Amino acid sequence: MLLANMAVAHRIHRAFPERALLRRHPPPQTKMLSDLVEFCDQMGLPMDFSSAGALNKSLTETFGDDKYSLARKEVLTNMCSRPMQMALYFCSGVLQDQAQFRHYALNVLLYTHFTSPIRRFADVLVHRFLATTLGKGCKTGAVPACAQLRATHLQSGCPAARGHTATTVQAKRGGQPKQRESVCPASLLL
Repeated sequence: MLLANMAVAHRIHRAFPERALLRRHPPPQTKMLSDLVEFCDQMGLPMDFSSAGALNKSLTETFGDDKYSLARKEVLTNMCSRPMQMALYFCSGVLQDQAQFRHYALNVLLYTHFTSPIRRFADVLVHRFLATTLGKGCKTGAVPACAQLRATHLQSGCPAARGHTATTVQAKRGGQPKQRESVCPASLLL
């Protein structure tokens, strides 16, 4: 499933470098991560936080298989998830630096949701992009117009589709407000 999502992300990004609907996961919040590193050092837990893969390997190697070790691993895994930021959808043309396209948790450069079209509208959009690259959807030159027809019903209720920046405020752990960009799929296709 992950390989399919990555392969489709690469294909639609090559075909539509300015309009591909991708998913990114920024690296952990620096302050919270440094607090966690300090805590692990104080507890004598040799954890490698250099990447998501290194962290997973550390968690696996540090704890044994007995029920108490598994419980400690679960607690530490929960603590490790706190500094993580939310993954979000974005249009590849919005970010100039491709390093920002990276999905931290999966440790991959390009990723999208493709494998669950029943559950997510983003998957449906990605399926349409992919169909176009395979010559089964809109003609490549007509993607903006074709996508516009599909997204018209969203425009009236979506500020982003009308050219405005939509933001939502989400409560961050610890009660501090955090501003997060809200992306309307219709705006990505205009």
